[in-house]
Amino acid sequence: MRVVIVGGGFAGLLLARALERRGVAATVIERGPARRTIPGPIMLPVQAFDPLQDVGLLEAIRAAGRDIAPGPDGMPVAIAVRRQVILEALLEGADVAHDHEVVDLLRRGERVTGVRVRGPAGARELPADLVVGADGVRSGVRSMAGLEAELRDVPGATLSFRSPVESDVPFAMRYLADGRQVGLLGYPGGSAGWWQIEGVGRHAALAPGVEAFVAAFTRLLPEAAAALTGVRREDQLIYRTVTEVRCATWWRPGVALIGEAAHAIDPETGIGSGLGMGDALALAVAVVAAGDDPDRAASEYERWRRPAVAPYEAVGAEGTRLARGGPLLDEERWPPR
Repeated sequence: MRVVIVGGGFAGLLLARALERRGVAATVIERGPARRTIPGPIMLPVQAFDPLQDVGLLEAIRAAGRDIAPGPDGMPVAIAVRRQVILEALLEGADVAHDHEVVDLLRRGERVTGVRVRGPAGARELPADLVVGADGVRSGVRSMAGLEAELRDVPGATLSFRSPVESDVPFAMRYLADGRQVGLLGYPGGSAGWWQIEGVGRHAALAPGVEAFVAAFTRLLPEAAAALTGVRREDQLIYRTVTEVRCATWWRPGVALIGEAAHAIDPETGIGSGLGMGDALALAVAVVAAGDDPDRAASEYERWRRPAVAPYEAVGAEGTRLARGGPLLDEERWPPR
């Protein structure tokens, strides 16, 4: 079966490796350059462990990160690690056409039969038995294939920091009175933290200045004090809003969606990446089981994965709040009033 994967992120690259391991060649189309960098860390969740183990990368990635909350068996619930470590591990040996963009889908009647791509050498067509959209929340494949999606902007925003100072604490978090979170992640080579705030816009969120942010964050989460000594510039602060994605179906003849192209929730904890990698492994297994029938592969993949993803979709970003009750304290508000 000929497979073209659109999107060279974690889910798309893991799918390529999982297929290759099973004797199925796949080409990945990626808009970004070959030597791209993904800044910052991820709290890689347990949902990603089985897919990474399947392609032989879990132990290497774990060795490059820090375990979070290991259990009695020694296995952690998550790994604090640089995103770049995961990207480079997944890229090794993969067939990736960088600097290429899919501009249209090829069709025969109602069936998608490949992609038309544009790259440095011009446009060309790539035939495929199955085109996989692993191209994120604003998926072009989803749109071109006519797969309906509901996109919802989640109320609020997150103001995060990145620091070159590695925290002694791999993970710390507390809930504010209204259920929003403030948290810290320490990983080899640095630290990061997040504060869920009202959606005031980037300009208003950064207006009080870096020193005021560092002081306020330290009051809320004293464990972050050491990490915050490395936060001195505005470009170390990241303001981000969240868009959730819900799709009625994840496939149609000749095309399937995985990861955030099919379902997206708040990515702050890394669960979205874990679910995307789980999608990739399930689809790879389905492709091999289906033989020469791509529609059967896509149908079986969705049948298997829907129940696994459904609880996270049901909870959504708003459901991650755990309200203490009572009014929000002045010190828990950002920007200060």
